[in-house]
Amino acid sequence: MLILILEASTASAKAMLYKSGEGAVDLLLNNYSAEAGDTLTYDADKIMEETLRTGKRLLERNGIGRVDMVAACSIWSHSLVLLDKNKSPVSRLSTWADTSASVTTDKYRKDTELFTSLYKRTGCPIHVSYTIWKYIHEKENGGSGRAAFIASMPEYLFLKLTGEFAASISTASASGFLNLHTLRWDEEALRLAGVDGSMLPNLVESEYTAPLSGEAAAMLGLAEGTPVLVTGADGCMNQVAAGAFADQIMSLSVGTSAAMRISTEKPVLADYPSTWCYVGVENMWIAGSAIAGAGNSIDWMGKKILGFHRGISLQDLDRGAERSLMKGEAPIFLPFLAGERCPGWDDTKRAMLFEMRIDHDLYDLYYSALEGVLFNLKQCYEITLPIVGQPPKWISISGGIEKSPFWLRMAASIFGLPVHTDGLLHASLVGTAYMGLKAAGEIASVKDIKPTFNSRYEPDASKRAYYERRYARYLKYYAQHSAGI
Repeated sequence: MLILILEASTASAKAMLYKSGEGAVDLLLNNYSAEAGDTLTYDADKIMEETLRTGKRLLERNGIGRVDMVAACSIWSHSLVLLDKNKSPVSRLSTWADTSASVTTDKYRKDTELFTSLYKRTGCPIHVSYTIWKYIHEKENGGSGRAAFIASMPEYLFLKLTGEFAASISTASASGFLNLHTLRWDEEALRLAGVDGSMLPNLVESEYTAPLSGEAAAMLGLAEGTPVLVTGADGCMNQVAAGAFADQIMSLSVGTSAAMRISTEKPVLADYPSTWCYVGVENMWIAGSAIAGAGNSIDWMGKKILGFHRGISLQDLDRGAERSLMKGEAPIFLPFLAGERCPGWDDTKRAMLFEMRIDHDLYDLYYSALEGVLFNLKQCYEITLPIVGQPPKWISISGGIEKSPFWLRMAASIFGLPVHTDGLLHASLVGTAYMGLKAAGEIASVKDIKPTFNSRYEPDASKRAYYERRYARYLKYYAQHSAGI
């Protein structure tokens, strides 16, 4: 079985050819053009066009004019695009990184009863990343007048591929509109937003397929009617690829943002909104937490502050950061360049550097960024662990972090757990391929998918006390920053 996987991610279009029995055949990635947008907001049609064009180029590169299935993937429902009665965009697509709605979410979060009630029913804290809050902000500021339908990135991709306005229950559970317990649109959330359920996509299962439309078929160079698997969420597909629905494995993906996840057999929520819980696949749920500042913080530090463009390699940076670790006196970095998700869900929060000295160099700053991202993730881990009941056996890690062995060693030592990589820099695409095989009947259950191991990193016991001291200082500055001191 040959599957074309298309992913519309936060910053790029991706395409993979996957053949059952062989695995990934070829992969093509293209960053969205400047004309499409700037990561915060996009021209929705432009990024879908660029995603399909990436798929077409991959097919042409391999001389392929027929596939058995097209499988789609995108970000969780952490975005918003408003559609008219013909389901054409009447707004730009706002991604999770767009914090312009923070003035609205900050207002509603002050109602602690509402904050907790919505979280307990939807699994989603009040935060600017969720579709519901982006929509409420638009409505309260007069930006929703022409909207007949409410979409996010995944269902708009499926709409462009098939002409059907549908979302998997799993993907929709990260919109803030879905009741985590009934698996239908939440009545209180609908009332709060002032919308009817008919404005939202049809809810379908994760193995639902629809025929490829004539328009999309022409753009891809494939046969009209080819089955298209409903768009999955990248985080859920990462969990599938990691084999983490079958065992006590925590998956951690570190890309533009970062998220850690662990599978559960029922919805699992904290007493107060701090973690999130979404629907997985095969009657499983995913509990976890996410941070807004990860790879974007590293890029920002390298390009905008340190001025790196050419002439210095990642290996040079890693070696310099390791020397900074040995000195042990780097600044402390709070990585909230795109606001805060877990643990505080404060989208108005900003990044900060502490303990700067005149003798700090560029490698100290780079090290601080790597460490700050991991410390924010450690905060998430410490909150997530009590609600799932037991620690994971190991962490399966994927994403851009895999390019830096030094960062991976830091992660193992800071979490105090073995860190495994599977070599899948684009695990969400592989997970989507597995779901395609499951929908076609070639895989009985995602629980049968076994983890693959490429590299293993053990905690360095000699660094434990050092990281504990640094983490205590990070938490001190975090508390002061949160309190406005």
